[in-house]
Amino acid sequence: MDTLLLVLRVGLSLVAVLGLMLWLSRKLQSHGRAQRRATLSVVGRQQLTKRSGVALVEVDGRRLVVGYGDQGVSFLHDAGDAPEPEPEPASSAPETGGFDADLERALAAEAHASADPRIPTDAHLTQARMADVPRQHAPLDGSILAPDTWRKAVVALQDRTIRRS
Repeated sequence: MDTLLLVLRVGLSLVAVLGLMLWLSRKLQSHGRAQRRATLSVVGRQQLTKRSGVALVEVDGRRLVVGYGDQGVSFLHDAGDAPEPEPEPASSAPETGGFDADLERALAAEAHASADPRIPTDAHLTQARMADVPRQHAPLDGSILAPDTWRKAVVALQDRTIRRS
């Protein structure tokens, strides 16, 4: 009987200590996360290659565009003060765009600012490589076995991987 009481006391003590450790662990982790979010948050990011990308980071009310990769993180642009959060409209329509749309608009604005009409654009280059050649419709058209499908895949990959300055 004495050994049974001893085992129960040790087991109850063990459960109490483990419960206290778990509670302290959760309390300290949530407190640390709240402090980190207040000073730094990743607004959005875009993967460029397997190991590198661009991120929009908010630090103390300022938005910064940074690049990251194997060699580290590098500052690209200061996007200014973070916009004030707008009150949500009554309708709950899904927001379109986000970081990807903002990045596309910024890149398009930069391209239009320095565009030279004598230099062909990416769209013209792609159209030139995929010239419409009149041909007969084959039974494989549109399937993965069609040669035209593979040509289009090669052009799409080239568009994504060719660096243009």
